[in-house]
Amino acid sequence: MASLRTDPELIARLAAEIDARFAGSKVRDVGRLPDGRTALVLWSRGSEHTLCIDIFATPPLVTLEDVPLAIEGEPGFIRATGAALRGSRLLRASARKGDRLLRLTFGTRSRFGVGDESDLYVELVPRFGNIVLVRKERIVAAAKEFSLAENTTRAVEVGQSYALPPLPARDRPIGPESIARHESVLEYLSAHRADRVRAGESRRAQDRRNVLIKRLDARESKIRRELHAVAEKQRAAADRDALRARGEAIYAGLHEGSALEQEEAKAEAAALFARYKKLGASLAHLDERARVLHAALEAVDQLRWEAERAEDGDLGDVEEAVTQLDPRTRRSRATAPRRKRAPLEVQTSSGSRILVGRSPSENADLTFRVARPDDWWFHAQNIPGAHVILQRHDRSEPPQTDLDRAASLAAFYSKARSSAKVPIDYTLRKYVRAQRNAPPGLVWYTHPHTIMAIPQPI
Repeated sequence: MASLRTDPELIARLAAEIDARFAGSKVRDVGRLPDGRTALVLWSRGSEHTLCIDIFATPPLVTLEDVPLAIEGEPGFIRATGAALRGSRLLRASARKGDRLLRLTFGTRSRFGVGDESDLYVELVPRFGNIVLVRKERIVAAAKEFSLAENTTRAVEVGQSYALPPLPARDRPIGPESIARHESVLEYLSAHRADRVRAGESRRAQDRRNVLIKRLDARESKIRRELHAVAEKQRAAADRDALRARGEAIYAGLHEGSALEQEEAKAEAAALFARYKKLGASLAHLDERARVLHAALEAVDQLRWEAERAEDGDLGDVEEAVTQLDPRTRRSRATAPRRKRAPLEVQTSSGSRILVGRSPSENADLTFRVARPDDWWFHAQNIPGAHVILQRHDRSEPPQTDLDRAASLAAFYSKARSSAKVPIDYTLRKYVRAQRNAPPGLVWYTHPHTIMAIPQPI
């Protein structure tokens, strides 16, 4: 089979076909298929069609499935995109000239005739594919988000303006026309080398990130295998009464057998009672082990998110935290001094100071060194996220507007940042404690209040 290339000409033809066949179609649903593809269910000419987008294929593809497929919903990008597009109509499909960028424009119209449009940009770039939902030039949701620290060319972050990806670069010989914007050949060559160095550093950082995620995936698989084994033992322990009943039945019928049969029956009953007692004694240990394993899964999920969001300079911090997951290689909490930097900070007009952690150790530092016992502590509910601290200089109660602002930051700096609203728990710092034998930033907390927050960046 010949290899397929998603070149600009092919994307242009694809856009023209989608526009011709489905312009005016209504969006019935948006979801993620079991194989990982993003799907839009369109209603057109009395039947449903599933438009499937696979940005991770080689090359990235957009296909049409005539057979209805089960769509699995999930929080984040899919939920936000579904909420924005469900019930709207596909107005047009277009392609950017000379690029592998497909633009799907959807629209709705209120009963007063006011129109509202959203654009779904499908970036069909091998290894760098993405799907970005944009409304009024602002990013509403993205399948993959990244900051300028991760990609010096452009950033894709919810709430920011959407910038089109750069057109494919074309190699040209070095000559007067290619250095016209520079003062000298030396300047051009220096800039060219700096670009190569930055690209190499970015690749090395991405390689480190991929290794971290692979380690975490392997750790998760190991934990889940052990959880399955513990669950099997728990089921056996829960059914142990049947062993006792069998033993009692044997004793009840002892008088019916000969002396030799009675001895054999007693031995069998004793073995049943011993197994019954052993299973009963193991219940507490099994329950505790299951609790520890579930906490370990939460730690893996948190650190996977940290690995994905960390700036290149923070990868060492995440690597150390991942190492601490394994008791055999767990290090002391006393580590070498880290580079000092000002935390992410917001000063409100009413006199509150809000701080946001950007890495596992920074989360721990803000919570257990910077925060005072009666400062407020925020975190996304049951979702990986940053620690957020709200302080008052005069130690007075913060106004509701400041609590809402801190909650919106905790929502934005969490795994659910693409959701329309995120449940945020907040409590006094004195009710937060570090998890024992866990990587930095993993905590337990009590006495929480909950706010449904709209993610907002600093």
